[in-house]
Amino acid sequence: MKEDDYIKKLKSTTEYTGVHPKRFALWLGMASMTMFFAALTSALILKKGDYKVWENFKLPVSFMYSTVAIVLVSVIMHFSYIAYKKAKFAAFRWLLFLGFLLGIGFLLLQYFGWAALNSIGKPITGNISGQFIYLISSLHGFHIVVGLIVTFIFLIFAFRARKDEAFEFKNIANPSRLLHMELLVTFWHFIDIVWIYLYLFFYYNYI
Repeated sequence: MKEDDYIKKLKSTTEYTGVHPKRFALWLGMASMTMFFAALTSALILKKGDYKVWENFKLPVSFMYSTVAIVLVSVIMHFSYIAYKKAKFAAFRWLLFLGFLLGIGFLLLQYFGWAALNSIGKPITGNISGQFIYLISSLHGFHIVVGLIVTFIFLIFAFRARKDEAFEFKNIANPSRLLHMELLVTFWHFIDIVWIYLYLFFYYNYI
């Protein structure tokens, strides 16, 4: 099969006039995660009403820095997607790599936030008000780890594709990879928004 015929066949199997099944599956996953974190924050509000066990304290500043980091991840990933769509493959790869590093930076800042909680007398096995932050932020961190694993796999394929004769040598974006990149960026946008919500929720419920 000629390369041009292969590209046409690939486009015909990856372009849809309706909602792509993979995109729909991602939406379902995001909906379930939204309900999951909504349930956790609702439980926090209920427990906060028990004044006998609840303690307010100032949220460590590391969590604010991690919020900035995750917003940057979302922005960088979006520009990486645009670069791939425009067949600017070198820019796509390096932006994807930068987004990956920022995602790791987010996790490190979260760890520093946990260390700061421990230093102010709120260890992971301490008061229930502190335990909620550990629990919710760690569960969100798990989703970040999933995003980083998938991004790392994308990076491997992205650097391997530098000599792709069917697409990159012809300055053509692989439609299958473009779809997957769109799904990855959508996921990063989602977990970005979830953390912004969680950070604001923590900030206003612990003062």
